[in-house]
Amino acid sequence: MRVIEKEEQLAELPANWFGDQTWTLRVGAGGMNNTTRFVEVEDRTYVLRLYETHRDRNKIKFEHSVLLRLAEMKEELPFEIPMPLELPTGGTVVTLGDDDGKLAALFTFTEGHNPIELGLHQLKEMGRSAGQLSVSLAQIAIADKPEYAPYYEIEHIHPSCKPDAIRAFAMQPPEPFIAQQDELAYIFDRYMALYSAIPTIRQLPHQLVHGDINGSNMLVDDEGRFVAILDFEFVTTDARVMELAVCLSDLIDPMLSEDRLSRNCKAFYEGYREFVQLSPEEIKILPLLIELRRLDVFIHFLGRYLDGVDPQGVLVDIIGNTYEKTKWLQEHNTLLHFDLN
Repeated sequence: MRVIEKEEQLAELPANWFGDQTWTLRVGAGGMNNTTRFVEVEDRTYVLRLYETHRDRNKIKFEHSVLLRLAEMKEELPFEIPMPLELPTGGTVVTLGDDDGKLAALFTFTEGHNPIELGLHQLKEMGRSAGQLSVSLAQIAIADKPEYAPYYEIEHIHPSCKPDAIRAFAMQPPEPFIAQQDELAYIFDRYMALYSAIPTIRQLPHQLVHGDINGSNMLVDDEGRFVAILDFEFVTTDARVMELAVCLSDLIDPMLSEDRLSRNCKAFYEGYREFVQLSPEEIKILPLLIELRRLDVFIHFLGRYLDGVDPQGVLVDIIGNTYEKTKWLQEHNTLLHFDLN
């Protein structure tokens, strides 16, 4: 689709919600996975999302069902979440008017910006927000089955990356990746450690999790207060502690000193634990689940390479990053041994 055609189609989509009203459409900051436009109608702003990663209405229906249930619990949350707007004809999803079949939805808008640099106080507040959301999500039961598998079902991360394909690539890498042979062998060793732990993970407390809470999916106001958690596209049922693992994975930067990393992670956890009390079993497995987050990224990009989506250089960078972070976690996981008292 030519860019101009796409923009013309996007400009027509608000009519599904606003009929003959006048609106303006503008480009602004958005996520990496989807196309985002901001719609302004009678001094109000909305967010138009065009889903680029799939054409599955059931995935969107599940996401929207969770968001609408959270809306009923609004008084329990001190921050905003995006609410899908219902169409006059019912439902919350429209199909782009072409043969491509892309799906779109309109959401409420919250003023704010992504946090740039987080101090210890803000990290604690961020942990509180994640904990409060986790408590609310634990109270929601959706009749429909989630379309996304939990993180630990690694055979479902990418359709081209079943366990045998991962083993073959890592243990006998093709010629363009011979230079990464040692790194790939190490990554596969960590993959097998995770695979062995799956029965244990299955026994942990499960609930709905956002699955991607990080600075790019949160908004703060000009005073640095957290005002919104965004992008629930991948919400699913998973081990409860995976929410914390994803958050901490984003905080871990091997370039920082051990002391700084320890203080950052503990500040976040202190805020989180005000609302969620994890079991000793969940805390014990936390470092491995942080590795799982990194391995998930590697498998995702390996699949993209095998499908011909990304060039060799992209996967080379991902291999190096995954090796560096998983090895660092093995050597420094004592930083994540939190006090349960």
